[in-house]
Amino acid sequence: MTTVGAPSAVLLRMREHLLDTGDFSETQTLRPEIAGSWRRCVMNGLSPDVAAQPEAGSVNPDGVLARVARGVLSKRAEQLAGTATGLLVADRTGVVVDRWTGDEGLAKLLDTSGSDRGWLLDEGIAGTNGIGTVLEELKPVQIIGAEHFTDAFHPFACVGVPIRHPISRRLVGVLNMTCRVEDTNSLLLPFALETAHEIERRLYLGSSRKERLLLERFLQVHKRSNHPVVVLNDQVIIKNPAADRITDEIEQALLWEHASRAIRTASTIEIDMPLRSGRLVRVRCSTVEDGGVPIGAVVEIPAGIATPQARVITPPTTGRTPLAGLAGNSPAWRQACSQAQRVTHNQAPMLVVGPPGTGKLALVRALFAEDDRGGRLTVCDATLQPLEGAAAWLTGVRAAMASPDRIVVLRRIDALESVVVRALCGLMDAAVEGGARLIGTVSAVDDLTGPHRELSDRLSVINVAVPSLRDRLDDLPALLAALTQRHAPGDPPRWQADAVQTLSRLDYPANVRELENIVRRVLLARPIGDIRATDLPEELRGRAPRRRLTLLEQIECDAILAAVRRSNGNKSEAAETLGISRATLYRKTRAYGVDLGSTAY
Repeated sequence: MTTVGAPSAVLLRMREHLLDTGDFSETQTLRPEIAGSWRRCVMNGLSPDVAAQPEAGSVNPDGVLARVARGVLSKRAEQLAGTATGLLVADRTGVVVDRWTGDEGLAKLLDTSGSDRGWLLDEGIAGTNGIGTVLEELKPVQIIGAEHFTDAFHPFACVGVPIRHPISRRLVGVLNMTCRVEDTNSLLLPFALETAHEIERRLYLGSSRKERLLLERFLQVHKRSNHPVVVLNDQVIIKNPAADRITDEIEQALLWEHASRAIRTASTIEIDMPLRSGRLVRVRCSTVEDGGVPIGAVVEIPAGIATPQARVITPPTTGRTPLAGLAGNSPAWRQACSQAQRVTHNQAPMLVVGPPGTGKLALVRALFAEDDRGGRLTVCDATLQPLEGAAAWLTGVRAAMASPDRIVVLRRIDALESVVVRALCGLMDAAVEGGARLIGTVSAVDDLTGPHRELSDRLSVINVAVPSLRDRLDDLPALLAALTQRHAPGDPPRWQADAVQTLSRLDYPANVRELENIVRRVLLARPIGDIRATDLPEELRGRAPRRRLTLLEQIECDAILAAVRRSNGNKSEAAETLGISRATLYRKTRAYGVDLGSTAY
């Protein structure tokens, strides 16, 4: 592994090799945070010598972070006066909100790289840098000279440190300390850490009494246990690392509904809630009070929670087109198709990995379209094994494996019974060379244990990763067109930009399968003509605001839509039912991106 600040010539040669060949093997000698950043830069299609500057962002000078940063940087300026160093503070999106430099020459150099107030230093735009890379890594990062991916930052050495909200511990920004490469010294990191800590301390002093009381309660509960703990109200969410898995495993709206009820009723509520895996966990919601007045809730899951599915990371590829018959041309989808195409004629077993509903079987069918048309592709669906019986199902698999020119797809291997999995492993071990090619599909490899893991190991000689729909939203227009043509052949309706934009803001736990269900629902109501946002089902529009809502905001938005629906569109009646003014109802719906005027009830 290279040390901090490896020679520029070595790094430049390594970068050129990476760009010429797409081979990431040499980057393994880089520090992990630099190698990871370079990988992301290549996947984003960044050119290191492109003349374009980072895109200009917007700065709110009266924002909390900007106000606090001005005071802290002013204090630090006294300590750094006369030194060739600079301090930058950026918000959580990577926009620089304040900057101080102690050297005019350094200030001009920073200007030429776009490192000034109002400039966006997101890694996807500016490459490896002491702000954008910190936002990706979520930890302190030191970058020196040619470790920066783009040439514009090569003159600098910098350290970036995350700034977290002192109550919720959510990332609110980045503190960056920069100097010229030749002025690099070991004091950059401790000074940057101290400055970031001072910003966090001042943010805490500016917090409300409610926020401080919620933090105290969180620390009390967290100290006596290691299970998932969340403390929240309508403005603050504080959680420990174990609770991060909650949002992946539990239906969020239901969880926060019980938390809200605990706050309203000043009571403790216990309920068994289902995980996405099907298991049940006991959730306890209790009230946080200030002088007898409820101000928030504590959510605890004493029995713990399942480990979330891990993402399969695969190297980027270039130069190939998506498979015929499959909609989409996004980088993530092209990468998956290209990766699959490279191994089409290899007879080794293959494992296709991706979340449910992403189109794993569709990709396999497209990959072996000629075999599929010729009847040489057999799909053995594991979910049918309990219906057919283990012996009959295995007999079918064995017969298919005996055909030398056949492709056998073992679909959803994670659904198989353990005894069947062991038998499959035996069949694979006993298979003669030249038999059928085996391909398995599975939602997540890291969730497999015991014999299921052994089977996946046998199949994963070749791995193909299929991205989730959220990772290929650029394909949404193409997918909508293809799905509409499938269910409304001939002259299908056309999806307008506002409808596509609304759908792009949704989460898709069931991925393309869920999108297909939405298309079918919309086509029932709008079989011809243009499909606009107002043609989408009401609950979808409520789930798709102009911005990402907090969990409690989503609950409130749903409640408003339900009240307006019950009142048949009478806003005054709905506001009275909710206990708010008509003006407040309009203000909240505008903030949530809901257009009540264009909704039919």
